[in-house]
Amino acid sequence: MLLCPHLEPPVFLCYYHYSMRFWTLVFVFLFLVNLGWAEKLEEQEKLRAVKEELKESREKLKQTKQQQQEVLGKLVVITHELRQAHRQLLQAKEKIQKNETQMGQLAQEINQTENRLSQKAKILRNRINEAYKSGGINYLELFFASLSISDFLNRMYFFEKVVARDAQLVREIKEDLQEVKTKRRALSERTREIKELAQVIEEQKKKAAEQAEEKKKLLEALKEREKEYKNKIAELEKSSQELEILIQKKMAERSRAGLVAHGSGVLIWPLQGRITSRFGAIRRWGGGYRHTGIDIAAPYGSPIVAADNGEVIFAGWWDGYGKAIVIDHGHGRSTVYAHLSRIYVQVGNAVAKGQTIGLEGSTGYSTGPHLHFEVRINGVPVNPIRFLP
Repeated sequence: MLLCPHLEPPVFLCYYHYSMRFWTLVFVFLFLVNLGWAEKLEEQEKLRAVKEELKESREKLKQTKQQQQEVLGKLVVITHELRQAHRQLLQAKEKIQKNETQMGQLAQEINQTENRLSQKAKILRNRINEAYKSGGINYLELFFASLSISDFLNRMYFFEKVVARDAQLVREIKEDLQEVKTKRRALSERTREIKELAQVIEEQKKKAAEQAEEKKKLLEALKEREKEYKNKIAELEKSSQELEILIQKKMAERSRAGLVAHGSGVLIWPLQGRITSRFGAIRRWGGGYRHTGIDIAAPYGSPIVAADNGEVIFAGWWDGYGKAIVIDHGHGRSTVYAHLSRIYVQVGNAVAKGQTIGLEGSTGYSTGPHLHFEVRINGVPVNPIRFLP
């Protein structure tokens, strides 16, 4: 410590010394203040960047969900068309097989008819040759050659039978020829149908191959959607677990500080709307998860009210929950309000049952405007329906 004698020069030196120390402290203080402001500005900048990134991620997630629905719709249509193409392909093959069987039968029948025709033609040729060689037979020659009238009549009878037999043979040959022509036309028609069906099959096979390739691509895209969906589910589950820890911590701190919230013990609905998702296990395409509350859908921006009297222990952004509020109602009971678009309360605020605390929105991991409402006992989610009128 510097003592100042009563001499004037030492007094001046003492004053100068203390003055220097004072200004040094002032400079140090200002430096620390500026440093604090710099750190605060840096934190604010980081927070702004995080919010910007979250906003962008939410927008991308929304677009991804829309694309997923479009892809699922296309996949249903393609699967239907692919099945239809396979059915048409099978029908065409069955018809070809049936035609080929009929063609085999027709070919056999044509062969048999041609054999009969050949035999009958041979018989007819022989009869013509015989008639030619004999120089022909007329009724006058037949009469003079007969020994008696009775003999003439007998000869006449057999002659007519022979002539009738030749005429029948000619008719049968004509009928066989017509039958051959008819069956050949039928065979030609079956051949034409087979060629047309073969072309249809080729086109259907090509179409089915194209649809199968498109279906493969869509399935690959859906696998990516599934992966992203599972990541978001994991994010929600992590947010829920972290929120459970936060609530338990806040309640423990309030208990140690002697702060007790006085809820009425009877909850009211925080939002009038339609329940779109209930508490418990939820199955979705690509997997499932445990839903820790109920989702209530209403027009975007609808007012959200406190379900009971209590004190706000959290108000702000909470990962997959988006903008969220947690209210302590005492006796280990708390309520959670998530995906809000606006928050009207702060941590430490006392709220009354039915008081507007925010507006419905679609922040965080949300596929559309709704309120995600939870009731927690000692931080653990329970079914809210049990406590609502």
